[in-house]
Amino acid sequence: MKFTILGLAAAAIALSSTFVVHAPASAQGSGAPFTLAQATLGQKVFAQNCASCHGANLKGVSAPSLIGKTSGIAQQTVVEVYEYVSQQMPMTAPGSLSKAQFLSVVAYILEKNGHKPSARPLTEAVATSETTEIAAHP
Repeated sequence: MKFTILGLAAAAIALSSTFVVHAPASAQGSGAPFTLAQATLGQKVFAQNCASCHGANLKGVSAPSLIGKTSGIAQQTVVEVYEYVSQQMPMTAPGSLSKAQFLSVVAYILEKNGHKPSARPLTEAVATSETTEIAAHP
């Protein structure tokens, strides 16, 4: 059986493409999967619906801190935080915010934990699959 260099190269490329490891969305490109506009809206939504318990600085009042490596959500992923927030918060009216408001609050929490915004918005599809830890950055 004769193999040509071109044939071997084509086979190698075809074979290598079947073993591509896909990085999580947050590792692709720069910044986490949320936009600056989402975080800005999230700050407003947070101030109106969350700050009375979590504090204006996210360091907690009657509810846990949401900022830093020792916060109540430090080891949790975007998926875990989004699912909890969208189903259980605000405490006095769980699930009462719109999807866009819940997504923006998560974007704001990410930003306050040192994540940089990107051009990729935090969508419900991303929020229910993103495994980036909330407090992964200093």
